Amino acid sequence: MALLSRLLKLTLGGLAALSALVICYLAAALIGGMLGYGVTPSEATRDQQTVTIGLVAGPIHNDFLLPLNPQTKARFAFLEPHDIPLNHPNAEWLMLGWGARDFYTSVGAYSDISLSASAKAIFGDSSVMRVDVLGAIGRPDVVRWLHISPTQYEALLSGIKDSFTPSLRPLSAAPKTQGRFFAAQGAFNAFNTCNTWVGKRLRAAGVRFGAWTPIPASISLSLWRFHPDKTAGK
Repeated sequence: MALLSRLLKLTLGGLAALSALVICYLAAALIGGMLGYGVTPSEATRDQQTVTIGLVAGPIHNDFLLPLNPQTKARFAFLEPHDIPLNHPNAEWLMLGWGARDFYTSVGAYSDISLSASAKAIFGDSSVMRVDVLGAIGRPDVVRWLHISPTQYEALLSGIKDSFTPSLRPLSAAPKTQGRFFAAQGAFNAFNTCNTWVGKRLRAAGVRFGAWTPIPASISLSLWRFHPDKTAGK
């Protein structure tokens, strides 16, 4: 009985410690989304035209949505030989995201998530870039739109391009997935997530955004805090 009681106490203690870590992580993620730096929208776009970009949010992930204007096509022309139809007559948007290799490429639906893929995403995995070309957005209300300066947009394009590996190694997409996957720079873990990458790319481009945005709620808080004039539609 004494041994059983001790094991029970250790188990409960471990669960309490794990719960505390999760609470601290979530609290830091929410605070990180509210504490930001960069140029305010009014400073960035004063007396300038703006470029409209989108953030496509899933339950746990955000992707960039970039207009397929001549500037974007020229910057990502290196993708065309890999079945990315940038110049298709119906192509209007380029969607790009960064994520954990196993989790991102092997999951068709969230119900398909394996324990090993989840563990790698938490503790460390190599990363990939996902690329897809879209036509007209059927439901623009599901996209959060940002209006940034041409200078910021140029810097954002550079940062996203630099997220690909120099060798540009394409990976085979698993069934049920869309787009193409390429080996990416950096390692994925619970502190450096797909949403963290989105925040980094925006801040590096000079867009005011949350200092640390590891979860979707961090992204949403950053948009609410620093871009309150964003609209559901364009």
